[in-house]
Amino acid sequence: MITSVLSVARRTEQQLARLFNASIGMLQCVEHTSLFKFIMVEAARILEADMCNLFLVDENSGKLNCFTLDKGKVKEIRTPLTRGLAGYVAKTGESINLEDAYQSPLFDPQIDEDMEYKTRTVLCFPVKQKNNKVIGVLRVVNKKGKALFTSHDEWLCKSFAIFVSNAISMINGKKAVSPDTMITENMRLFNLAVEDLPEGVIIITNDTDSVVVNPAVKWMLGWKINKDIDKENTTLLLNGLGLGDVSKWLEDEVGMLTSQEITIQIPGSKVIKVDFAEINGGMNNKRNRGCIVVFYDITKEKEVDHVKSEFITIASHELLSPITSMNNAVNLILQGMLGPNTEPQKKFLRIISDGTKYLSYLTTSLLDIALLEAGKIPVKKEKVDLEAVIKSTIESLWFKAEENKISLINKNGNTPSVLADSNRVRQALLNLLDNAFKFTPHGGEIIVETNTTENEVEICVKDNGVGILLEEQEKIFERFYQIENTATKKHYGIGLGLSICKDIVEAQRGRIWVESKERGGSNFVFTLPLYK
Repeated sequence: MITSVLSVARRTEQQLARLFNASIGMLQCVEHTSLFKFIMVEAARILEADMCNLFLVDENSGKLNCFTLDKGKVKEIRTPLTRGLAGYVAKTGESINLEDAYQSPLFDPQIDEDMEYKTRTVLCFPVKQKNNKVIGVLRVVNKKGKALFTSHDEWLCKSFAIFVSNAISMINGKKAVSPDTMITENMRLFNLAVEDLPEGVIIITNDTDSVVVNPAVKWMLGWKINKDIDKENTTLLLNGLGLGDVSKWLEDEVGMLTSQEITIQIPGSKVIKVDFAEINGGMNNKRNRGCIVVFYDITKEKEVDHVKSEFITIASHELLSPITSMNNAVNLILQGMLGPNTEPQKKFLRIISDGTKYLSYLTTSLLDIALLEAGKIPVKKEKVDLEAVIKSTIESLWFKAEENKISLINKNGNTPSVLADSNRVRQALLNLLDNAFKFTPHGGEIIVETNTTENEVEICVKDNGVGILLEEQEKIFERFYQIENTATKKHYGIGLGLSICKDIVEAQRGRIWVESKERGGSNFVFTLPLYK
C-alpha cells in the first residue's frame, strides 16, 4: 500500500516541477507564435498526451482561431465559434473530459478531418482572464498508452490554462515588466493552482522572497492555515522539521536532496513522506536554484502496512514447515523409496512436487517482503568476489537455458570486488534472470555484463525479448504489479520478483532501473558499491 501511495506522490512532485518550469518558460516567450508553440508542446508533454491545440476567441469575426503544430511549425485553422467541443467550452466556460470523443454529440468530426487526425480521449479547458472572461480553450487529445484522462489530469490542465492566460496577457499588454515582478506573479498563480491539492506543497527559490505554501501542508505540519508565510518563515519552519538541507541546497552548499520520512506530533502523531524536485526559477536565461517540496501523509498506510507485515511474517513461518514436509515426502516417493511407481503415478507426483515448490517460493517471497518492509532483512556486507558470484549464478541456470533454447552469455570479466552480501546479490541476479527468461523468445539471448565506475559496479541483464512500454517502466518495481501482455499470460506470477530485487539492491546501498522499449528488448541494471 505504501509503495502505491509513494508512487503517486513521486509522480505528483515530478508533474508539479514540469508545470512550474513550463509556467516560467511561457513568460520568457516574447511574441505569440513562439508562445503558442511552447504551450502546445509542453501541455502535451506534461499531460502525457499525443497532441494539444490552442483555440483563441476572435470576437470581431465570431470565430475561433485554432492553432496546431504541423511538422514543428504553428498552423492556424479558423472555425465557427458555435462548432465542436472548443466552441461549447468557449461559450459556457465549462470544462470537458471525454473517454470517447465520437460518442459525444458535442464533438465535431470535421476538426479531425481538417487536421487529418483521429481523436479518442480529449480534455478541453477554458482559458480565462481575471474577470472570468473566456479568451480561449486548451484542448489536449489522446492520453498516451490508450489510457483515460484522470481527475488529476483535469487539475493539471486547469492549472496549465491559468498560466496560459497569464502569459498571453503579458504579451498582449505590451508593457515592460521586470523578471522579478513576473516571478512574483507566477508564484501567486501557483499558490492558487495548488490550493486544493491533498498533497502538501512548498515551492521556494533563491531568487525571490515569494514562496508557495498550500493549505494542505499547513494542516499537516500544524501551521496556521490563514497566516501568510514568507520565505524567512518557510525556511525557519523547514529547519525546525529537520529539513535544513533545503536552504543549504538553494545556496549550493549540499549536492542533492533525498526523500525522507518525518514524524509530526502536532496535531496528533503523523508520519509524513517528503519528496523533492528541482525547478528552474530563473528568467532571461539566468539560472537560479529552486525546488518543490511535496509532503504526503502516510500515517494510515504505515499502520496498515505494519499489520499486514506482521500477518505475512507469521503466516509465512507457519506455512513453510508443512510445505517443506510435503515436498520432501513427495520427493521420497518419486525416488522409489516406497517401491516402484507407474508412469501415471510419476506424472501426478511431479505435478504435486512442482506445486509445492511454487508454494515454497511464494511463501519465501512473502516472508522476504515482510522482512524488507520491517527493515529486518538480514544483509551481511563484506568483500564479495562479484565475478565469481555472477559466474556461479549463470552456471546454475545452464539447464534452463538449454531447455528454452536461449543463449545465456556471460560478458563480465576483471570485475572488481564490491561491498555487499553475496547471497543477496545472487538472489537479485536470479530474480532478474528469471524475469528475462519469461520475456525472451526461444532462440533469443540473455547477456550479463558489468561496467565499473568511480564508486560502483553496474550489473546489467540484457534480453532481446518483447520489451516494456515507457508508461509501464515506472510501475514494474511496485509490489504485485504485472505487465499485461501475451508473455505474462504464459508465465504465471504475482509480481513480487522485481519488487524484492529492488529492496535487496537498495538495502546494499545500490540502485536499480530498467532501459527498454516495446519490441526492443530490456536492460535491467543494478549497482553495488565498490569495496574499498
